[in-house]
Amino acid sequence: MTERQQQETYEQSRTIHAGPDEIFSFVSEIRNLPKYLPTTKHAEPQAQDRVRVQGQAHGHTYNADGFLKADKQNYRMEWGADERYYSGYLQIQPQGADACNVTVQIRFSQKPGSGDTQPSDDDINEGLVKALESIENHVTGTGGKEEPQAAS
Repeated sequence: MTERQQQETYEQSRTIHAGPDEIFSFVSEIRNLPKYLPTTKHAEPQAQDRVRVQGQAHGHTYNADGFLKADKQNYRMEWGADERYYSGYLQIQPQGADACNVTVQIRFSQKPGSGDTQPSDDDINEGLVKALESIENHVTGTGGKEEPQAAS
């Protein structure tokens, strides 16, 4: 099997009633990552599109380095882990003056964890939904971070 055939891809979208600049400004600020990414407890910018994230998922602590590229002109962010097992993007598509379709896609060449601690497809999709809900909560001022049930 090729690496492409082994990759698992997950995608979720949500309409958020806010302008694209406001949404992009929030999601592209690295220190905001823990405000909307499930399991992420701390994020620190590094030099030249580099980021370090720390958190806990399925009872395991993680400390990972990777890249995060923010393209404000196209309202797109792309990221990935240095070990190349994980990557993804967030795309904001304006839908009129006060709404946007926000899509998040992640790809794994291997799922995180192992055995009983590996998240199911439903767990991963729920995490994406909760991340989008958290983004909406923050940019519309209606709440805070939503955590999926399986995140702990």
